[in-house]
Amino acid sequence: MAILDQVRKNQFQESISVFNPVETLNTLFSYLSDKERDIIKKRFGLSADKKYTLEEIGGVYGITRERVRQIENLSISKLKQLQELKEEIRGAELVVSHLLEQFGGIMEENFFLENLLNYLNSHPDSENSLLFLADHIFSENITKVKQDKDFSHLWKLGSTDIDFIKEIIGEMVRIVEANKKPLSLDELLAKFKDSEFYKTNKEKVLSNTLLLEATEEDINKILESYLRASRKIKQDLFNEWGLVSWGIVMPKKINDKIYITLKKHGKPLHFVEIASKINDTKFDEKVAYPPTVHNELILDDKYVLVGRGIYALKEWGYKPGNVADVIEELLRENGPMSKDKIIEQVLERRNVKKSTIYLSLMNNPKIKRLSDGRYTVNEEEVKAE
Repeated sequence: MAILDQVRKNQFQESISVFNPVETLNTLFSYLSDKERDIIKKRFGLSADKKYTLEEIGGVYGITRERVRQIENLSISKLKQLQELKEEIRGAELVVSHLLEQFGGIMEENFFLENLLNYLNSHPDSENSLLFLADHIFSENITKVKQDKDFSHLWKLGSTDIDFIKEIIGEMVRIVEANKKPLSLDELLAKFKDSEFYKTNKEKVLSNTLLLEATEEDINKILESYLRASRKIKQDLFNEWGLVSWGIVMPKKINDKIYITLKKHGKPLHFVEIASKINDTKFDEKVAYPPTVHNELILDDKYVLVGRGIYALKEWGYKPGNVADVIEELLRENGPMSKDKIIEQVLERRNVKKSTIYLSLMNNPKIKRLSDGRYTVNEEEVKAE
């Protein structure tokens, strides 16, 4: 790592340890009149119970919404021009700039707040105070980019090449598309670094990180930040990255939610329990009802009934059919088997009582008992059918 990069990281650690956005704003607000201060706090949810609209504030003071807007704009302009506080504002801005540098110049807003607030003392106004400073007080070197078809709301440093970041994300999207299923972050980044795009553009990627000598850890952190900013790719419940158009990543249909729930828990579940877990997960505001879940399970062959109302994923190795069908299939796959071995393997595929398996052995004409006590398929009975 370059010495200058290390100095910047050390500066960030030192600056963030004393940075308090609430105190910084309180110092700035001491230069406003009581009315100006109250209007700003109400408009931006600073030390207030909510964010007030222009109309609501106008109602409090008996003035028009346009007059409220004028006071708001004049107050912000006054704060930005406070020469005696330039150094304090500059110090606060450097904290945010250094963080953005470490993540390649852009950060999705929630990720941006999460990282900064992790360092700060817990205070209910910290988030709104930080956003107010970044959006209205800091220089144009730090800007908010509104959500569009490519990116979520994000924060960026002025020198960051957004168009090239779109190309980087586009390559990672193509990699996931080609894989046809979500990838872990390590897998995705390894494939990206092995791509022709990265080999051709490596120097440009490294220069876009804003670090003089980025380590592999730095690059990975930056690429993850780019992924988080994109609206085309997202982490699923298994912390793997997939396309937002995929049901397993952004489930909208009840069938997608059923599949994800079973996959997440990794074991067969009763349809009532599946509905309950879907509602607990809160994929969206829609309620999952047991009868609806049961209908989906019955109609889709990727789910297998393994007990009374209990379903599993077919991809786990479960196959459709009753206990007798399962026993016959096991015997055809493995040849003659003992009763204990049959029971053991059936229980791996079906959630039933041992007595049910035993009765299926005794009362099934397709199965016969050999002289050594093992069981096999009665081929004569099968042919007779």
